[in-house]
Amino acid sequence: MGPPIGRSVELDAAVDLRADAATSVRERIPILLFFDRLECPYCERALREYLVPMSRESWRDRALFRRIDIDRPLPAVDFDGTPTTHARIATRYGVRFSPTVVVVGNEGKVLSPPIVGLLTVDFYGAYVERALEEGARSLAARRL
Repeated sequence: MGPPIGRSVELDAAVDLRADAATSVRERIPILLFFDRLECPYCERALREYLVPMSRESWRDRALFRRIDIDRPLPAVDFDGTPTTHARIATRYGVRFSPTVVVVGNEGKVLSPPIVGLLTVDFYGAYVERALEEGARSLAARRL
């Protein structure tokens, strides 16, 4: 599946969260869910300036990054293996605005407070880093 119309940069869409959960357990890493909307210039900026570079560089081997399109019923497999859609996943996490970042563990449990909106652009990368670090610490503490 290609990027949504108008996107110059992209994260992999959530297709099989159960498989991602298995990777999370095996590699002991959190999963970052990026809730996106087709016509969202703030999402484009968050992707281009922060999330895509982080997913390819500083967090490449330390977290999984997945995109959820909140306004499209794209099919996906949920953490428990049941068929679902991107729109239903967004509803379950209470996501109504984009961009929203939610860091979860292998069972889909939220590990750090969600980041709603682009917030202060100068600090957005730090907010995402902190959320990922909290998620990684939470996973490490549960496995001790």
